[in-house]
Amino acid sequence: MRFCEGKNTSAWAILCLSAICVLPLVGCGGNESTIAQIPPYAGSRPGKMEPLRPPPVATPNRPTPAPLTGQAAWVPSVGISKRWKYIVVHHSANNRDTPEKMRDWHMRGRGWDELGYHFVIGNGVAYGDGQVYVGNRWKKQMHGAHCKTPGNQYNDYGIGICLIGDFQSSRPTPKQVASLAKLMSFLSSQCNVPQSRIMTHGGITHKTACPGRNFSLGPVLKQMTQYRASTH
Repeated sequence: MRFCEGKNTSAWAILCLSAICVLPLVGCGGNESTIAQIPPYAGSRPGKMEPLRPPPVATPNRPTPAPLTGQAAWVPSVGISKRWKYIVVHHSANNRDTPEKMRDWHMRGRGWDELGYHFVIGNGVAYGDGQVYVGNRWKKQMHGAHCKTPGNQYNDYGIGICLIGDFQSSRPTPKQVASLAKLMSFLSSQCNVPQSRIMTHGGITHKTACPGRNFSLGPVLKQMTQYRASTH
């Protein structure tokens, strides 16, 4: 096909293009098939068509439930055990304590498994004034680690309540006393603990001043009785 190599008129160019379109297996470069020069298809083979799925339905975010407060927070999710026979009151002997600091000291300094008390009541210095902290021992209804005696009955069967403060040199705040009276009223009612079995740490062991010379249990028991009478 010499007309492809020399000088051609426009007619010859049209004829050449027509020949290429009609005879796709023959070209200016020789007799090699143009189909063989096309690279193979590299894509994946079409498979089974997936059915269309509706878009996921957006669900509104559920609000985080508010933390329980007051007596509702004092009821453990596992229920209240029938083991409790005593309520034992303590002080922390440090005005700047927090439940977390006390827990860390009990675990690292004493090697205990948890905070030794079941409840802690703040004095407003480093922890809220009158705020009641519910420890894991109460949440799990575990024995205490706060009043060691022969036979260990006050740890095994006693609910330990610690007021933050050093009541050798200061006094509990009015809010602490009020919270203690309410808490003891609740525990006494729920656990059938009579006032005769609500005691202080020092009153049991006679080996410690805890909860300090400036703490008196009598006025708290009186306030506890008044509180119970007002709620019934």
